[in-house]
Amino acid sequence: MSDPEALRALATQFSRDQKVAISKWFGNACLRTHNKVFAVLWGRDLAVKLAPEPLAEALKIPGAHLWDPKAKRNPMKEWVQIPADQSSAWSRFAKLAFDYVTTLKESD
Repeated sequence: MSDPEALRALATQFSRDQKVAISKWFGNACLRTHNKVFAVLWGRDLAVKLAPEPLAEALKIPGAHLWDPKAKRNPMKEWVQIPADQSSAWSRFAKLAFDYVTTLKESD
């Protein structure tokens, strides 16, 4: 499955009233709602923004790690990168990421 197909597949799990759109962020395809990005394809992997408890759970996935988009050993504290070979977990964590960002204030 190509990157755009993978993202479209993730987007289909959300209803129209959830207002999820495919967009670009850091030059990569992403999912956003109400102008907040909650998932981004990073190479062949998926990075998602999560609340502390699901973040800790996601970090237990083999190969998952805090997402460091600039590769400068300064990862984004609420983001986890889930490898492509663990894509069976993507749908669940994309939904958890959506749920999390919808609770955040505009400035978060």
